[in-house]
Amino acid sequence: MLCPASCLPLLRELAQWRCLLGWHRQHGVSAGVTAGAGPGSEVGVGGMNRPVCLTKPQHGSKYASAGCLLSLHHSEKPDHEEVCEFRPYTCPCPGASCKWQGSLEAVMPHLMHAHKSITTLQGEDIVFLATDINLPGAVDWVMMQSCFGHHFMLVLEKQEKYEGHQQFFAVVLLIGTRKQAENFAYRLELNGNRRRLTWEATPRSIHDGVAAAIMNSDCLVFDTSIAHLFADNGNLGINVTISMC
Repeated sequence: MLCPASCLPLLRELAQWRCLLGWHRQHGVSAGVTAGAGPGSEVGVGGMNRPVCLTKPQHGSKYASAGCLLSLHHSEKPDHEEVCEFRPYTCPCPGASCKWQGSLEAVMPHLMHAHKSITTLQGEDIVFLATDINLPGAVDWVMMQSCFGHHFMLVLEKQEKYEGHQQFFAVVLLIGTRKQAENFAYRLELNGNRRRLTWEATPRSIHDGVAAAIMNSDCLVFDTSIAHLFADNGNLGINVTISMC
C-alpha cells in the first residue's frame, strides 16, 4: 500500500505516526533502499522511487494497567512515566523514611494509620504552628488542613544550604491530582510587630511532592533572621488560607 507523495509532509508533522495496516510489510513489498532512493522510498514499477509509510514502534505505558492509554516510542517512555498521572502515589510526608506507595484513595487512610502524629485542622483559614524552630539540623513540620471537601498538607521544612546558613521553605500540597489542584489557591502569611510576609500560589499535587516545590522555589522561602522576626519564644505561627478559584 503506497502513500502518495502529498501525504509525507503531513506525516512528518505528526509526533507519533504509523501505517494503519502496515500493508507493504504484510504483502512482501520490498522497502529496500537503492541508489538514488532515500529512506522512506521503495522501488516501484519501472524502477521509480515511491514513498512508503514507515512504522514507528509504539509501546504501552508502564502504568497501562492503572488506566494510562498512551502508546509511546521507547525513547519517550521514561520521561512520560516520571510524570504520568496514573503512576502510584508515594507517601507525601517529607523525608525518605516512609516507602509506602498506593492509589490516591489510599493516601489519607495511610496517613491516618502510619502517621498518627500529624494534626488535622478544619476550615479554610487556620494557623499552622511550628514549634521549636531553633532545633539544629534539618527539621520538618507537617500539618493537615481539611476544607472544600479536600485535604491539604502543610509543610514547613528547614534546611542548611551551607554551613551556618539555614533556610525555611513553606508549601501547601493537595491530596489530589494536578488537575484538581488547579481549582484552588493558597496564601501563607507571617505577621509580626508591624511586619507582614505573604506568599500566594496554586497548591501542588502530592504527585509533585515537597522536594520539587523547593527545588523550583515555588514556595515561601525565608532565612533564620526573618524567622526570628516573626517567631514568639521559638514558635512560628503561619496563617494559612485556602480558597477556590
